[in-house]
Amino acid sequence: MARLWLLTALLAAALLGWAPPVAAADGCSDLGGTRTEDGLCRTHEARTDYELNIAFPVDYPDQGAITEFVTTTRDRFVETAQDRRAHNRPYRMEIQATEHRTETTRSVAFEVYQNVGGAHPSSWYQTFNYDLARQRPLTFETLFAPETRPLDAIYPLVQRALADRLDVADPVSPKAGLDAANYQSFAVTPEELIFYFDRGVLMAGAAGAHAVALPRDQLPPLAL
Repeated sequence: MARLWLLTALLAAALLGWAPPVAAADGCSDLGGTRTEDGLCRTHEARTDYELNIAFPVDYPDQGAITEFVTTTRDRFVETAQDRRAHNRPYRMEIQATEHRTETTRSVAFEVYQNVGGAHPSSWYQTFNYDLARQRPLTFETLFAPETRPLDAIYPLVQRALADRLDVADPVSPKAGLDAANYQSFAVTPEELIFYFDRGVLMAGAAGAHAVALPRDQLPPLAL
């Protein structure tokens, strides 16, 4: 009887257009990682050619995007390290994630460190944001309420923060500071909006990479 009831329920659900959720592959097993109590997949590889450490969440709403980023970044690094023309090995890479949560958003910010035998290592950011209410990725273009001009508020705050940090007057030009393309890497927290700038994005490369946290109460309202 129980089996008949289950079949009937599934048939009714199918007619209503519902299907049981299918768990997305998180990529942890494929990378030889271990799930830890903090909700992350952690991997460590130590070879003659390279050393690699990765930490990334396995429960992000758009898990496939994170898995693809981590896997692609890892594979490209390993390919470079194993190239017969490589020198000054072993190479090293760290891919570390920081999560931020609000009632309506999930944000994951990756910081990637890479040393591939050059005079100086490099680092950069990659962020992922998700609108839980609308069930879609969150971008800078959909972040703020309509009819607002967010860069008019963001640019002066970023300018001030970097000027204080670098002890340089007006380090960011208006052309760079008012270009939305430079603000695509961000994370949402309950009190702040954090922007991540790779080396050479807002300023000359010598200024390095920076993360700048801005109070949300000093910005236009978010569309969340």
